[in-house]
Amino acid sequence: MRPPTRLATLTALVAASVLASHDTRADGNRFALDLGGVRQGFVRAAVEPDKSAPARQQLMLTAQEIAPSIASIVETFARSVPVKRDVRLTSGAVVRKANDARLASVKLPALGSGGAAEIELGFAVTGVTTQPLLSAKESPPSPVGARITGFRVDLTGMQAIEAPKLDAITITQRPDGSATTGQLAIEVAAGGAPPFVAWLKSNGTKSAPRTLRVEYVGSDGAVVVKLQLDRCAPSSVTPLGASGTTRIVLSCAALSQRVGS
Repeated sequence: MRPPTRLATLTALVAASVLASHDTRADGNRFALDLGGVRQGFVRAAVEPDKSAPARQQLMLTAQEIAPSIASIVETFARSVPVKRDVRLTSGAVVRKANDARLASVKLPALGSGGAAEIELGFAVTGVTTQPLLSAKESPPSPVGARITGFRVDLTGMQAIEAPKLDAITITQRPDGSATTGQLAIEVAAGGAPPFVAWLKSNGTKSAPRTLRVEYVGSDGAVVVKLQLDRCAPSSVTPLGASGTTRIVLSCAALSQRVGS
């Protein structure tokens, strides 16, 4: 009789062969992601120390193809709703699990400067377990995802904005559960600076804060993810020389509890 460990190894190798035949993208750097039992598509994954809580770790998941359910999770998190899910990552014959993982941060991509337009989800976890996949059952198909290729921004009370660049936006939740983000920066095209200069000069006197809407869109112009930030005001307006573009830095008091249509 073969030892049980040998049997488990053979079973895992059979499972790897079956999974590879169904999904040629499964490899050591990509994982099929399930959140709360719902298939989300493929991600990259890394585990990092949680500096704020030594007993926990940060499980960082990076997705380039954004399934509708991931977009919904991001928008829910931005509305200050706590998000907890059981995380399951499958690659070949290996499964990594983190139960009751709490979404702690979301990073939305910088656009206009090249590079991959990816969403990064940071989950706070107590640990990640690894075990062989002992079932050769075919995985369900991944949902159809969209890739972010561009963005649109809109400020209430201001004319349409032509903005060729957007900095990355990181969203976190405070201890009270409210979502927050740091300063936001965009570059506006040549000739687009005067309204922002006027807004900056009048800020604190007669100019009311504005609502900022950001839409991340795919190649067909359809919205992939959207955010709404309230009570925004300019922190700086900086011309960028020969290009004619101007860098606008905004501070917003809060992410909205609702996302504008």
